[in-house]
Amino acid sequence: MNQFVLSDVFDNIKDYLEIISDFLGDKIREAADFFESLPVAVKAAFYFLSLLAVLGILLSHFLGIYRNRSEWKPKPDSELMFSYFCGSGQFQRKKSYQTAHELLCDRKWSWVSMAGLAYRLGNFTHQSRVLTFICSLLYFPMAILGFVEMVLRIILGTVWLLCTGLAHRMILFVLQWVSYLLIPVWRTADKGARVEQHCPHCYATFDLPEFKCPHCDVGHEQLIPSRCGMMIARCECGGFISSSAYTGRSRLNAVCPKCDGDLCAANAKQFSLQLVGGAASGKTSFLAAFQHLYMEHSLGTKNLSIYGKPQDDFAKMEQLFKGGNSLSFSTEVLIYSMVHKIRRTPRHNLVIFDIPDQAIRSGLYERNPLNFGYTDGIIIVVDPLSIASVREECGKLGDTKATEGCSHYSQDEINTMIVSFIHQFSEIIGRSARKMIDTPVAVVISKADVKAVKREIGLPKIKVTYDTNPGAYKNGKEQARDEMCREYLYNLGLSNALNNLESTFSNVRYFPVSAMGHLSGSGRPFEPFGIMEPITWIAQDARSGIYKTLQNAQGRASQ
Repeated sequence: MNQFVLSDVFDNIKDYLEIISDFLGDKIREAADFFESLPVAVKAAFYFLSLLAVLGILLSHFLGIYRNRSEWKPKPDSELMFSYFCGSGQFQRKKSYQTAHELLCDRKWSWVSMAGLAYRLGNFTHQSRVLTFICSLLYFPMAILGFVEMVLRIILGTVWLLCTGLAHRMILFVLQWVSYLLIPVWRTADKGARVEQHCPHCYATFDLPEFKCPHCDVGHEQLIPSRCGMMIARCECGGFISSSAYTGRSRLNAVCPKCDGDLCAANAKQFSLQLVGGAASGKTSFLAAFQHLYMEHSLGTKNLSIYGKPQDDFAKMEQLFKGGNSLSFSTEVLIYSMVHKIRRTPRHNLVIFDIPDQAIRSGLYERNPLNFGYTDGIIIVVDPLSIASVREECGKLGDTKATEGCSHYSQDEINTMIVSFIHQFSEIIGRSARKMIDTPVAVVISKADVKAVKREIGLPKIKVTYDTNPGAYKNGKEQARDEMCREYLYNLGLSNALNNLESTFSNVRYFPVSAMGHLSGSGRPFEPFGIMEPITWIAQDARSGIYKTLQNAQGRASQ
């Protein structure tokens, strides 16, 4: 029974639709016949007005989009805007179609319409009565034509905006869901491209810093692929910024998310060194010689650029190198960074913490030396001229000027400084009593160009010793250098410090170096030797990404 009823209903609906279709068809044919019967001038006017109406519709649509091109939807509780495909597109679409529809009904905005010209003629005033009379005569027919054009523009334009608006909405809907599917994939790839970073100010560890907008300097904590943009995001100031590691985000200025301290580089693989030494031991001269040699001899490396921060400190060290002068020591921990930019590879950041012995012995550094936990190597600078016996030897050799300005330490004071550092380091990293630390330690004996030191551990002395009996040194000249330098320090009374070092650290090497190569204040540039070797060795042991660059620079510097 129900099937028969439904069948009758569908048949009736079909009949009604056929009637309506026939009726509309007849009316359309009648309208077409009527239009064909009109005079040629009337038809031409209608075609012309239709053309103007279409032009007005397209202009309205274009201006609606253009005037709202900067309208982006803000993300709540954020300084970013939603991306075009994840919210701002629909937001813009609504505003642009609203503006376009308002323009359709505006009779005065367009110069390329009869309605717009009629409006301007109706409001035209001039001193010439003849010109005013002519405009008044033209106004009435143009007003009629403008009215017809407005009707056509509104009817056809409304249909056009409804159809294009629906299509635009569907396209944005599809693209929105495609974006939602791609965001987790792109975010995973972005996270895989990040590297662990460490703040040189508060020593916090993180993999995503806070990035600064280059247009307004506003900080963005979570600048990652998201609904605000997979590759490019828009700041609330209107500027576009990179939002992923693959689109240049690391080129933005960055700060620590914990303390807001400036970072030298974002997403840079860090190679961190602790430089420890007494007052006037030659640490600053060591750094000045290293930065000059390294930057000078790395210039030829393809696609590599290196810049130092703080720039003012590196500029002072360069002046120090060229002027051949020493620098007064500081009682504060200083931080030097050398950022490596290599095309198509992650950045690397060589960070050196310059730690004076006053900070260690006074306990000031013990309050916050969290960088110990991620250091890649330690350089301990020992100044033999600070020990009385070496200064006496200089006097016997007639080299008293070499001892001017040197700090005077007893062997016990140097031992205490090194042992205090070892204890603090062990405590911070949580070393157990039975486990040795594998962090490489380079013990650097500075001022090895002085006669009293050179005759004991100078490079010529080491070479002669090795060449005389190479079989005694199975690991080559490096073993001869280590044994001779170690024995020299033992004879100076530093056995306590060395025994503590070698019982705590499993990898200790000894190096004779000279940063200045001559007396301070001579006006001659530095003439260094042995400067590159300790840092290159630590980089090799730590498998740092800049090891090859250091090795090449060392090779060029030794030529």
